[in-house]
Amino acid sequence: MLAPIVGQRSNTETIVAILKAFLDHRTWKQADLARHVGVSTAALHKRLVELQSEGVPLTSEREHPHVYWSVPKQWYPGGVVFTSEQVTELLRQLLRLPQSKGRGRLVETLRGALPRPSGAVHIVAPESTAREEEHLPTLEDAAERRVSLRFRYYTATSGKEGSRHASVHRVRVGPPARFVATCHRSGTIKWFRVESVSDARLDEAEPYRHAADDAVEAFLRESLDGFHEGTAPALHAFFVCDPDARWVARNLMEGMRAEEVPGGIRVSIETAALDRLARYVVGLGGSSKPLTGSLAREVERLARGALKAIEG
Repeated sequence: MLAPIVGQRSNTETIVAILKAFLDHRTWKQADLARHVGVSTAALHKRLVELQSEGVPLTSEREHPHVYWSVPKQWYPGGVVFTSEQVTELLRQLLRLPQSKGRGRLVETLRGALPRPSGAVHIVAPESTAREEEHLPTLEDAAERRVSLRFRYYTATSGKEGSRHASVHRVRVGPPARFVATCHRSGTIKWFRVESVSDARLDEAEPYRHAADDAVEAFLRESLDGFHEGTAPALHAFFVCDPDARWVARNLMEGMRAEEVPGGIRVSIETAALDRLARYVVGLGGSSKPLTGSLAREVERLARGALKAIEG
């Protein structure tokens, strides 16, 4: 707590006067500020240091024989000051985010701050699911604070929901929203889909399992569309013929690289998500051809399964 200054202005009056002064002018010479506030230079210095310790972004710079104190241009007590142009840009960025109740409240607040509020009905943003909106704040807190997450998770392969712990390293808001975490059951880094999560909460009793940043980044690079099979990445390639090659080249998945070759493009990617890659290639139909053995076998397996289903 801030101690009162005996025989001078009250502590509250002094603090209010200092904050108001910095709202009027972002930089003050220490002696001038002391006169403006109505306290001694020593008393002012003590209050400025105390305000720093309380989180006010004050910085000091000495230019003999003077000391200058400053706050950032956008600083405001308990918040940040935005110009009307910045509010417009902030609103524009918010409208591009997935729709949620929290986004809606912020949008309405910003619209009220604009001289000519915009309905922005021309911007169509994806909509967050109820589970994403409910659990994303908890996941973000788990990653930021590095606290273990306890949750229930529905696994599509088994068709069952079970309780588990994980250490969250990255959150991708999507849609669909996913997160990368070390699974405490297997001890490996995995993808989890937020839509399959329920009853998520922080659990400080369970030790958080750290993962090196380079290991997490490597896992992300090896993934494809939120999938990683837990195997070593391998280089795969496929050919797409003209004219389909022209639109495929503009709609490649993240991590894919295309190069022009006679009659079309050659697409390559190093990934540990072979099944997801094969499904993408199968979706291109007769315009594509696998160029590597493992990809060709997986594409053939999927295509034969589809044909068998049709014949059945």
